[in-house]
Amino acid sequence: MAKTRTFHSTCFACGPSNGHGLKLKFKRVPNGSTCTVSISPRFRSYEGVVHGGIVATLLDAAMIHTLQAQCGKDPLTCRLEIRFLRAVPPGVLLTLNAQQAGNRGRVLLADAELLCSDVCYARARGAFTLR
Repeated sequence: MAKTRTFHSTCFACGPSNGHGLKLKFKRVPNGSTCTVSISPRFRSYEGVVHGGIVATLLDAAMIHTLQAQCGKDPLTCRLEIRFLRAVPPGVLLTLNAQQAGNRGRVLLADAELLCSDVCYARARGAFTLR
């Protein structure tokens, strides 16, 4: 368990020790994890739009937390597929949801979605190996 805490302490997405990070705080829910967050305008690409790399980071982190909670090991992303459905505005309350979607041998699969007011802004599927 100490290895997991060290692995995540400086993580840009969820690490409490990363002064420049997003400091996401995930909660376990049945079959997955959830998190609410508001993204600062400093992480935008175009005016009024959160950078796509930040959106990808949010979705990836949600899936990693879901898998880590379920298997107790640190997942590493080996594939990430994202559907950007709408431009994500900064400064609004967003909800991240993720759940495990199965496995292919030693590769774990997970799905995630990014919502604002129950409207889906992005979806992802990821494939992960355990470190």
